[in-house]
Amino acid sequence: MLTLADARTTLAHLTSAVPAYVLEDIGEQMELADRPFAAFRQLPEDQRVCGPVFAGSSDLGGADADLIVGGLLIDCKATTRPHTIHRSAVQQLVGYLLLDYDDAYGIDQVGLYLSRQGALITWSLPELLNALGARVPLPQLRSLLRDHLRQAQHSTSSKST
Repeated sequence: MLTLADARTTLAHLTSAVPAYVLEDIGEQMELADRPFAAFRQLPEDQRVCGPVFAGSSDLGGADADLIVGGLLIDCKATTRPHTIHRSAVQQLVGYLLLDYDDAYGIDQVGLYLSRQGALITWSLPELLNALGARVPLPQLRSLLRDHLRQAQHSTSSKST
């Protein structure tokens, strides 16, 4: 529908093209989010960041996360099969955590929100880093990632000249 939109296309035209089951699915996910996100809605606005961009985001071409609320970095997953969440989902969270080179967001927990189940699964940073086998403190991990990405970027740009 969007490819056919022109100056005469209205919001009503666009929404009428959306199948009813899609609207029902979104409505159900919104209802499921009420309970897990209730406490976060009470936080001051500066502690609710949608689409945070990190100091290291530019090193990866603009990576941004879903949400940070009160120090909790959340990645939302709309899977219908939560038992098939792959390791890559956790690795993505860790990547965002490490890209916050200067700890601008004060992240002290990470989590996955499963929107079709209404489930928020969280880990403290010590718990997460220990489970992943990290042997150095978070600031050092961030520094190592920054140095690695910048060295890789420099190597790539040196080869192209």
